[in-house]
Amino acid sequence: MRLSVAAGDGWSEGTDALILLIPEKSKDARLEKALALSALAKRGVFEGKRDQVYALRLPRRGAGRGPEVAVLAGLGKADEAAQETVRRACGAAGRKARGEGARSVAVSLEGAIGRSLKAEEAARAAAEGLELGLYRMERFKGAKGREKLAGERVDRAVLCGGKASPAALRRGMKLGRALAEGTAVARDLVNTPSNEKRPPSLAAEVRRIARRAGLRCTILDDRRLRRLKMGALLAVARGSSAPARVFILEYRPGRGAARPIAFVGKGVTFDTGGISIKPSSGLELMTTDMSGAAAVVGAMVAVARLRPRVPVVGVGALVENMLGADATRPGDIVRAMSGATVEIHNTDAEGRLVLADALHYTKTRFRPQCMIDLATLTGACVVALGEKLTGLYGTHDELLARVKRLGEETGDRVWHMPLYPEFGEMMKGKLADLCNISGARYGGANTAAAFLQHFAGGTPWVHLDIAGPAHTSKDEPYRPAGGTGVGVRLLAELARTWTPLPRQKGKAFGT
Repeated sequence: MRLSVAAGDGWSEGTDALILLIPEKSKDARLEKALALSALAKRGVFEGKRDQVYALRLPRRGAGRGPEVAVLAGLGKADEAAQETVRRACGAAGRKARGEGARSVAVSLEGAIGRSLKAEEAARAAAEGLELGLYRMERFKGAKGREKLAGERVDRAVLCGGKASPAALRRGMKLGRALAEGTAVARDLVNTPSNEKRPPSLAAEVRRIARRAGLRCTILDDRRLRRLKMGALLAVARGSSAPARVFILEYRPGRGAARPIAFVGKGVTFDTGGISIKPSSGLELMTTDMSGAAAVVGAMVAVARLRPRVPVVGVGALVENMLGADATRPGDIVRAMSGATVEIHNTDAEGRLVLADALHYTKTRFRPQCMIDLATLTGACVVALGEKLTGLYGTHDELLARVKRLGEETGDRVWHMPLYPEFGEMMKGKLADLCNISGARYGGANTAAAFLQHFAGGTPWVHLDIAGPAHTSKDEPYRPAGGTGVGVRLLAELARTWTPLPRQKGKAFGT
């Protein structure tokens, strides 16, 4: 989609549809005259409430003289407008306009710019909302399906900011577009079926993405992984005929730069549970178990577009957790790259084994300023927080605070969970140093995080359990059903706004 900015209110841009962002109890006399908002409110059709969308056919004015459709998108209370509100409004309104047959849209931002939002913030949120709301995975449709979708596509959008600075609008649009592009890359990877993204082929696709984005890419094959003694990761891959891979993406702003920040993602391209096999219900969703690695790829694409001052490294560990003659058995003991030994009591607790070696490799190879890992790690986190929130764990107060704040700003919301020493004690093994499950009935997300903390060591570290929000089964305002790309925009914003962390004594165990 072509995106541009313009002054004015959007009525004269020559687009098929005009999206109007309207707060509750709008006092705009021009809109009242053109659209009779008070009459719509009395009928209960449109009142400007948050997430409310309504399409109005406008009188024909002749070719090129004005929009044929006005899409009204509610912002809620005027003094509570935020980037997330605009993002949601534009996502839902963009899809509504597409459903009305529009190929081009103008978005009037005047209702959003004011006390709560600056022009740049509104333009950024609108660009994100439009791009993400209009996202569709078309690759696997047949010829007729692709032809139909091609006729239902918004090709052009204009962000109109009234009297706001065009330069500010343009800055916001470019930022929003970069973040949305990275999120779309992650969504594509997550939505690709598992037979099309086994570890070697997914690694090859990551290399292609990196080449287009201008990122340096290194792929570690299974022979290299064995030489590095990544015994925990390789234990998960043993049941599959597809060998494991690890990708490393690097963004370097220039010579002599500081130590990087690092993103690490779990990339289980399909998860049967191994010998501790999962039930069949919902098993088709295990194609999304590589959402953490996908988020790392998407974030690195956005980073390459945004060009922050700090170097950034993205690491993803790709495996299939399958049943096979050589599959790891419950009761086996494996040795991780760090040298720690781990008893395997449940082969479906595989993500933490994969991340154990990925974290240790990243820590020792790059000596990063911080590490952020993302993983669809535990159903326990979904039980605790539901499907909309990411579980947040970590060892550095300032880093935790930044991630929480950016989660609110980007809509990738997180909730700080406890990481007390007792959880680490519960992960100790009887015959080995560690066990991959605690054996306790409750608190599984906390003990899983404590297991990972062992391999993060003294590096400032945050763990994001994205098991809930990584996938949605129904359309949301700017998250169509399927993989959501959660975490991409949060990570990219962390890199874009990065400043060195203060030193901290001790660890941030609690909330």
